[in-house]
Amino acid sequence: MKIFFIYLLLSFSFLFPQTFDTLFVLQTTDVHGNVYPYDYFNDKPADYGLAKIYTRVIDYRQKHKNILLLDTGDLLQGTPLIYYFNKIETNVPNPMILTLNYMKYDAFTVGNHDIEQGLFIYDRARRQSDFPWLSANSVLPDGSTYFKPYTIIEKNGIKIGILGLTTPAIPLWLDPDLYPGITWTDMITTARKYRDLLRPQVDILIGSFHAGTNAEYDRKQTTARGLPNGNASRLVAEQVPGFDLILAGHSHKRIPYKKTVTIDASQKKPLIINSGSRAYNLGVARIIIKKENNKLSIEEKKGWLEPMNEVKASPAIESLTRYYHQKTLDYIHTPIGLLKVTLSGKDSRFKDTPYIQLVNRAQLDYSGADISFAASFNDRLDIAPRTLQVKDAYAMYRYENYLYVIQMTGREIKDYLEYSARYYIYKDGKLGTNPEFQGYNYDMGDGIGYEIHVKNKPGKRIKNLVLLKNHKPLEEDKIYKVVMNSYRATGGGGHLAAAGIKTPNILSKSNVEMRNILIDYIKKIKVIDIKADNNWKIVY
Repeated sequence: MKIFFIYLLLSFSFLFPQTFDTLFVLQTTDVHGNVYPYDYFNDKPADYGLAKIYTRVIDYRQKHKNILLLDTGDLLQGTPLIYYFNKIETNVPNPMILTLNYMKYDAFTVGNHDIEQGLFIYDRARRQSDFPWLSANSVLPDGSTYFKPYTIIEKNGIKIGILGLTTPAIPLWLDPDLYPGITWTDMITTARKYRDLLRPQVDILIGSFHAGTNAEYDRKQTTARGLPNGNASRLVAEQVPGFDLILAGHSHKRIPYKKTVTIDASQKKPLIINSGSRAYNLGVARIIIKKENNKLSIEEKKGWLEPMNEVKASPAIESLTRYYHQKTLDYIHTPIGLLKVTLSGKDSRFKDTPYIQLVNRAQLDYSGADISFAASFNDRLDIAPRTLQVKDAYAMYRYENYLYVIQMTGREIKDYLEYSARYYIYKDGKLGTNPEFQGYNYDMGDGIGYEIHVKNKPGKRIKNLVLLKNHKPLEEDKIYKVVMNSYRATGGGGHLAAAGIKTPNILSKSNVEMRNILIDYIKKIKVIDIKADNNWKIVY
């Protein structure tokens, strides 16, 4: 009898053999215009870029048969290279799309900085793409989606569903004209809807999300604006069962950090990966699949990040994009003016400096506003006296913002400054900074004079606020014209909400980016011999 049962087991194992297969999912995210291994801001070679990523992609494709290559957004913004070919030389293929096509990406999830470039730019890039652009929560008035919600790909009999979601906090930063008619819906609700649709059709379900994993990061700002959570990738992982892998982005936070994470079959949760930014790392998910009785199941998931600093750039990608690289170098080396003082960002968030004075003066000159607000976007800036070039404007102003002029009362301006002054923490006789308040959100004013009394509680720090035109105190109910960047004017950072402004009265919008406004201002005055006038100061 015993021999008979052994015979039966052997017979059935022959009829229904158990086999294993492996799928590798490779991720990039927040590449921000970096193809060549070159830092255009500092004008020197760099240890990142898609040229390096492609070297590892080739290695994986040569060694393994089931490879998916995905990007989770913010591709079309971030370097002089992508700016030049987005806005200046537009009669050639977009360099980022050309590169992703060559690398044979399988899908791309739309990021907020892709939308920031404007409809004509991202639609042109999408038309050039050999891969689908995904965003299931880009909902139009008729209920359809502007971008494709998902794609299903088959690898060696394994059906893989890829759902794309974009951070729905976009209205916090971007003007609706950049995404006409699109409502960015809640990630959890949308993920649940498409999970129910896709799960019966696929063996593996991947969430490709341009959103971070820290749901608390900008919750206050999104809640105040009535928007869904902007960083809900981990919330989806926790609240929407059925995803096997979630690829996050947007936050630039590497997950896993300097380790390998393993999830076995008994753990009913998705693996989460975020490769960081600028193609510093390649995110890798290895999924081992058991095939038994004509059914597929996941035996193990393992995820890690591979740094690119020791990886050689692909000669093929360098050759493919050499024209773009050289044109970018020519562009950033264009002279724009003569600098006679040092522009330093080192103490630019602690005292008035020529650096921020220059930015604010450019904003006031362009706009004709009474008051200007600007932040230090580069506290490592260090430009000695010399001929300024286009690259220096990029170093001073790292973002592709526009300028808005809005109306604010004297009371709102004071509340705005009080909110900004939350950046400082004064404790035990020492001045420090608030870890919950990012430096790029610390705005400094010009056209006004004021003191920040850091020993006082937040909300009670701004004193002696005057308008420099007449050196008279700002009147609480009087309306002033205030210029600021588009990110801030659309609610980014929470400053306007803190000042009690839900929908600002916008008087004008620039049709060129702030960097170009700064470049044009430097060309106009020709010689930069600017000195800080100390219109604001910290008082202990």
